[in-house]
Amino acid sequence: MNIFKAAVSLALGASMLFGAAASAGDIKPCPDDYKLRAVNYIESRLDEPRGARVQIISEPYRIGAEIKGYEGLQGWGVDIRVKSRLPNGSYGTYVPYTVIFIDGHAVALEDDTSDFYRV
Repeated sequence: MNIFKAAVSLALGASMLFGAAASAGDIKPCPDDYKLRAVNYIESRLDEPRGARVQIISEPYRIGAEIKGYEGLQGWGVDIRVKSRLPNGSYGTYVPYTVIFIDGHAVALEDDTSDFYRV
């Protein structure tokens, strides 16, 4: 009887591991041109993008997020900093953001999420 329980436990553990690996494989890789896409996305979200300075400060890393009712989204995050030109012509301070990539596309900022975590 103990051998049967051990075999069932082993089979269940293996199937759970396989399920986790299969779901991890569903996430598309971050695009090779993620830097350009992140800059373009953040500039599209700025009120006045002309003259803004954008710095990429991280490599892509796996994230999970909830965005506008979509729970359990898996994708990539890229940390950036933005320094915008002020109305008087000078520059403000750098403001940090995280651009979220889902299925190879920049879709949101961390500020747009109700839950955001590194995987």
